[in-house]
Amino acid sequence: MPYSGARKKPASGAIVPVVWYLLNLLATPIIGFVILLWLFMNSSGTNELRRAHTRAAMFMSLLGFILISTGIALSWVFIGDVGHFGTFALVWAIALHTGFVLWGMISLAQAMSEKMPIFPEKWL
Repeated sequence: MPYSGARKKPASGAIVPVVWYLLNLLATPIIGFVILLWLFMNSSGTNELRRAHTRAAMFMSLLGFILISTGIALSWVFIGDVGHFGTFALVWAIALHTGFVLWGMISLAQAMSEKMPIFPEKWL
């Protein structure tokens, strides 16, 4: 007897890139990014939902790296005092990192419910 709560259609696989995005941020930074890049490069043959989540996760990974690193680099240039720079850099990195993790959690919820990610449609 089949389980009454079974899926009617196969899973889209949209969870996979979002999980690798979160792993990139939280547990395995280099390995997670390389696998996410590989998923991004091989996403042309996948369904629309998985491709959208893959592209959104890749763009958010790159955006996070750019924002965090340039903010820290600019603060190093414009704040000469090492104490103030360290404080600003730490708060900047933690605040942005937390925001990107929260976006990843929302994106994971969207992927689990088979919905498109919260991201500009023109880049998906």
